[in-house]
Amino acid sequence: MNQQEIHVETTTLAAIRRDIFAFYRRHKRSLPFRETDDPYAITVSEIMLQQTQVERVVPKYLNWLREFRDWPALAHASNRDILAAWSGLGYNRRAMYLKAMAQDVCGRFGGWLPEEPDQLREFPGIGPYAANAIAAFAFGRRVAAVDTNIRKVIIHKLKLAPDTPLKEIQPIATALLPRTRVRQWHYALMDYARLGLPAEASRRIAPLSRQSKFHGSQRQIRGEIIRRLTSARQVAIADIADAMKRSHDDVRLAAESLMRDGLVTVTARLIKLV
Repeated sequence: MNQQEIHVETTTLAAIRRDIFAFYRRHKRSLPFRETDDPYAITVSEIMLQQTQVERVVPKYLNWLREFRDWPALAHASNRDILAAWSGLGYNRRAMYLKAMAQDVCGRFGGWLPEEPDQLREFPGIGPYAANAIAAFAFGRRVAAVDTNIRKVIIHKLKLAPDTPLKEIQPIATALLPRTRVRQWHYALMDYARLGLPAEASRRIAPLSRQSKFHGSQRQIRGEIIRRLTSARQVAIADIADAMKRSHDDVRLAAESLMRDGLVTVTARLIKLV
């Protein structure tokens, strides 16, 4: 679908907006990160929600805000405390991205998060979707944030090919934006994706990416290393290999990937948190 076709379908787009908003009025979810306009809290939620289910995020999000109430508190927190608060969400580098972001916000921007998506994308761990989502939710910017689920809704509503790529969805999502209530519009799309999208349609539409199997993976080993390091100064490679029934080489590979992420140091026998 090109830009000309989008203009031709203005009436259809308006009908979709009415339908999605009507569904939202009846079925909107109450979630704690929807009840705030604090850019810090919104950023935390967006990073946590990447590749993680809402139900798992909510208690972690609430606890995180109790532990690290704002950018300065997070900027000065220890890696161990941050990773302990993050434990269970996976992809631990995201927690460290948040810390690096907090240090940058406090150091370069005087404690104030930039409002424009292009500026937000300069922070580590902030891609196009997160930048647009933070700009829309925290600052009311009229930009379209398209994740896997919103893409599915647009494909379903406009009867597009199931494998329509994101680059073709993005301009359609922008054309669908209402003049006001941009934040609520995104919430409406998310709730429709969760509660209103037919299961058959969801299965038919190819996801943007597929998450690899967790059990038996390097991610599982990395998670166990970090879990142990939140309560100990160091862990032995052999102890983790024995406990998980994995080879020493497997554990070392996982530890070295954490080292590349700047989370640990690795010696011949031991792994230590940075």
